[in-house]
Amino acid sequence: MYSTRNNKPWITTGIKTSYQHKRELYLISRNSNNSKLKAHYKSYCLVLSKVIKAAKQLYYNNKISMSNNKVNTTWDILKGNMQNHKNKGTQLINIVGKFITNQQSITNFFSNYFLTVADKITSNIKNDKNLINCNNPIHCLHKNFKLPCSNMKLKYTTPKEIEKMIKSLKSKNSHGYDGIPMKILKVSTP
Repeated sequence: MYSTRNNKPWITTGIKTSYQHKRELYLISRNSNNSKLKAHYKSYCLVLSKVIKAAKQLYYNNKISMSNNKVNTTWDILKGNMQNHKNKGTQLINIVGKFITNQQSITNFFSNYFLTVADKITSNIKNDKNLINCNNPIHCLHKNFKLPCSNMKLKYTTPKEIEKMIKSLKSKNSHGYDGIPMKILKVSTP
């Protein structure tokens, strides 16, 4: 009866007993008109769900704290939990008041939207008479934004300075927003 719950390591004997008691309360309260009994069942369900949540959190916290490699353990936990929630994709979308279920039509709609959104924004900017068109970006910022901007001065850098900065970085396999690992950056510098 509770085979799927028994496979979960945070389900203790006390939680199994509470599940059984919850089931008994449900069976009694579903045929009863007693509002106090139904309220007791609902509050019991809330308390039980909080206990299960706390037990699950405690289990995973202990698993991570006992691990030698906390990052890998955290990712393993996330992967394990994500396997239970596979994304089935967008099944239904409302496009201009019409519900579409065809996957190819939904894909085409999103593709068309994201291909044209930049052009629409650009045309709105060109048609906006409040914006002043100019070639100098700093001049445009000052003219278009009335709030005072703080001064920002950029220094010129040399290739040697950039090379020195790259060499000072730690060689790791991790990467930043650009997706380029530090090892690759270090190897590619002259």
